[in-house]
Amino acid sequence: MERRTVINGKIDHAWKVERILQWLGWGLGCLGVVGIVVFSVLWAVGDLDDEQALSLLIGTALASILSGATVYGSGVNVGLGAERLNLAVGDADQPQPGGASQAAGH
Repeated sequence: MERRTVINGKIDHAWKVERILQWLGWGLGCLGVVGIVVFSVLWAVGDLDDEQALSLLIGTALASILSGATVYGSGVNVGLGAERLNLAVGDADQPQPGGASQAAGH
């Protein structure tokens, strides 16, 4: 029973990590969009030349937005793993057809 408690604790922890990673992913993505808007405005008003502006815009898109998408996807992956573990634990709690006699025959 102690082992089941440890597994349930890990499942709960994974769901908390999933939420944190998804929020962090959205935050990074939004930060990237804000950066693109700011650099676009600076480019439009002439504070940045074309080469600087394009490198900042592309760098912001690659660094922030793609990092945010990666973190968000990692959170989804952690959540799916927790859900699979939760289902496996639930299935292990269910009595198997055939009972102990069939398990002994395997």
